[in-house]
Amino acid sequence: MMKKREVPHVCLLLLAVLQISTLASAQNTLTTISPQSTATNLTPALRYQTRPVNVNVSVGEPAVFNCGVPEGSPNLTFTFYGNLGNYTLTCPHGHVEDSAKALYGSCEMKNGESSAEWTLKGTSLSDNGTKVICQQSKNLEAAAAVLHVYVLDNGVSHATLIGCLIGGFFGILLVFVLLYIVLQSSGTLQRALCLQGDDTEDDLDTIVTKD
Repeated sequence: MMKKREVPHVCLLLLAVLQISTLASAQNTLTTISPQSTATNLTPALRYQTRPVNVNVSVGEPAVFNCGVPEGSPNLTFTFYGNLGNYTLTCPHGHVEDSAKALYGSCEMKNGESSAEWTLKGTSLSDNGTKVICQQSKNLEAAAAVLHVYVLDNGVSHATLIGCLIGGFFGILLVFVLLYIVLQSSGTLQRALCLQGDDTEDDLDTIVTKD
């Protein structure tokens, strides 16, 4: 009878040991997974939602560059390198170094995005090759873009060339007309001088004859 009663106690001890080992392994698993999940939650904020892109404009047109990062990691600097100088825009605080009158920088927090914008109000050929670089805080990657400025040829240059040719033709014609008039006037003057010369010779002949 004593042996039959001892068997259930042994089974209970084995079950208890199994439960304790199971709980310990579960705690170790949670401890191992927790840092990974935390890192995964932080990583998506370090990225660019709006990357600056290359801009192509004709002379005189404005040029706009944009950069945006997630609101979870909103700090960024947007630097302008161009003919007007080098300027840095710090967002989301909206701080911008003193910039030229033709250059305007702004920051905005909208739709879960911290965005920065550079606007060059009027472009010239000297602005060709202007570069902007966006750098998110704690992000090793930077985003950049370049400005390309070109001369718009829509027939205006050809019309200007034709106008210059026509104007040049009439200008040359006018010069020849004036030259002809001057020559005519000088011919009349020459004839008058010749007549005066003949009279002088006649007077000399008369004087010589009298002598």
